Amino acid sequence: MIRTRFTVAAVRVLLVAVLGALLATAGPVGAASAAPVPCGGVLWATCDTRTTDNGYQYRYQGGELIRVPLGGGPVAGGTGCGATCPPDPAAVCDLLLAVGSSPTMTAQELAAYDQAVAGCQAWLADPTNGIPLATVRAQLADYLRDQLLPKPTLTIQPGARSFTGLQTIVYTQVPPAFAFNVNQPVLATISAVPTYHWDFGDGATGPNSPGRPYDAAISPRDFPDAYVDHEYRKPGTYQVTLTVIWDGTFTVPGVAQAFALNAVTLVATAQVVVEEAAGVLTGNG
Repeated sequence: MIRTRFTVAAVRVLLVAVLGALLATAGPVGAASAAPVPCGGVLWATCDTRTTDNGYQYRYQGGELIRVPLGGGPVAGGTGCGATCPPDPAAVCDLLLAVGSSPTMTAQELAAYDQAVAGCQAWLADPTNGIPLATVRAQLADYLRDQLLPKPTLTIQPGARSFTGLQTIVYTQVPPAFAFNVNQPVLATISAVPTYHWDFGDGATGPNSPGRPYDAAISPRDFPDAYVDHEYRKPGTYQVTLTVIWDGTFTVPGVAQAFALNAVTLVATAQVVVEEAAGVLTGNG
């Protein structure tokens, strides 16, 4: 391996830029949190302070989520969540090893450097607990679709039979948001928000809304935005289709960034028979 040597001045500049007060305190790499760097775009962070039953959190590097045991190696310690986050420990190790030590270092500087890189060889070893982000996304999306997300139901009012010229009301019990914690394939918190697509079977569509049941105190003619409804013009049998598209994200403890999930689409259908409304003369006795 080729290692570039720098002057002690360059070494000091690089070390101070990454580790803050490391040389002054001779603390471990984990002590870098005493002088954290801004979070903007940084994918490593202990801003997510959830603890795990198994004593680990994650870092994201090279397209993989990698388990990091808490309390060991160069990531020991942590920081509270605020306007700043600590640097990626793997990036710190990369820089320290690239800089290398220098014969012109003082004894204190050399001791600080040796302590800083002590855990880097184990840290930079090929991870055995990494899982590709694409795999996590696909598995969580499948899990959401098959087991977690509420299956959409579709209710039609006044019922499976309606009349031309009458406001036919539809609604679903699908909630406007969903959150759930999972343990596999990674420890994660999933958040998802649905988009509702209504198709009334005659070419008409409805708004992005779950709708609501009919309320006698709220007339659909006087308050047209209160319901998801439709007025059929011709008699016939129509299939009403509700398509719910869930756009989700997930977060893992130790990584500040929320990762997007593959969209999950769920569908519900119901038939409505629309008959011609006929007038009936009454009170002509």
